Amino acid sequence: MKNFTLVEKNVFTDLECYGLIELYKTQCIEPEKNYYGYKYVDIDSFPFLDKLYKQINKYKTKFKEIDLTASNWAMTNLRFKHFEKEKSFDSWHSEHCISFPHRILNIQIYLSTHNCGTEFYDHSVIKSEEGAVAMFPAYFTHTHKGLTCPDKKDRYIITGYLEFTNKGGDE
Repeated sequence: MKNFTLVEKNVFTDLECYGLIELYKTQCIEPEKNYYGYKYVDIDSFPFLDKLYKQINKYKTKFKEIDLTASNWAMTNLRFKHFEKEKSFDSWHSEHCISFPHRILNIQIYLSTHNCGTEFYDHSVIKSEEGAVAMFPAYFTHTHKGLTCPDKKDRYIITGYLEFTNKGGDE
């Protein structure tokens, strides 16, 4: 059985990751001003969309079933996240829920390397490696949580989603 997870290392260079951190970290909303407990900023204009779409196409090539959905879908909601040392999104969750019923695929871009990562409910872990991109279904089958960095370093990631949409005439 396929697990529908794709992890590609070294998609972004060290310099590109550093540049993205520098570009977005000063724009972040402070944790006390948002629900999530981490600093973040929603990304309106991502300088490396071509690289990201290349990864989505790799996912589509590996898991052709994603193109067999009855509705059109598109990439949405890129968000830069800064987890200060000893912080993580450490609650079990999936991205598809009553608040976000259109999410079908989760995308994570790791901008920093750490001795931790994203843990799934089956206890498998995607390691946080600078420049890596991970994609996996947004459904309960891929319930996950962020691990806290044991080395007490700040962590940086960008998340995004593929979501069902009416764009393209599917109304």
